[in-house]
Amino acid sequence: MAQIFPAKLDYEQSYPCPVCRKGKLDRLVLMDAFACSTCHHIFSANLNQQSICLADRTPALGWRWTRQHWRPLHHPDIDFPLGIWILCGGLTILPPTVLWLMHHMFPPLDSSAHSFPLLWIGIVGFTHGLIALWVLAEFYQLPLYLSWKFRWQS
Repeated sequence: MAQIFPAKLDYEQSYPCPVCRKGKLDRLVLMDAFACSTCHHIFSANLNQQSICLADRTPALGWRWTRQHWRPLHHPDIDFPLGIWILCGGLTILPPTVLWLMHHMFPPLDSSAHSFPLLWIGIVGFTHGLIALWVLAEFYQLPLYLSWKFRWQS
C-alpha cells in the first residue's frame, strides 16, 4: 500500500528521511527544524522554497520536496559537469593506457610470466574506475550513495 504524504512542506507534518530513507522527519520542539527518527540528522527547512538542508554536515546537502518525494538540490555555484566528466574519463583511461604502452614498448623477458602485466593493467583500470565513480557520486549527490555513506559513518 502506497503511503500518502502531505502536498506542501509544513512543520506540522511528517516526511520520509532523504538520507537514511527509513526514518521519518518530524519537527523539533521549539525550533524551525526537522529531525530524523532513525539516523538522528537535523535538517533546517525553507518553507517558501519547499526545501530542507542537512544542518549537521559541511557542506550542507539540500533536497526539494516534490509533493511525493525528495529531489537533491544542485549547487548553482558549482557548474562544471563537463570538467568533472573529463577528469573522471582521464582518471579511468590514462593510467591503464600508460601501463599498456609501457608493456608493449618494453615487453617482458621470455622467461618471465606474461599474464602479470595484463593483470596489473586490469587492476589499475578497475581501481581508477571505482575512484571516478566515487567522484561522480560525490558531485551529483546520488541518494543511494549518500544513504550508504551516512550509514557507514554512524
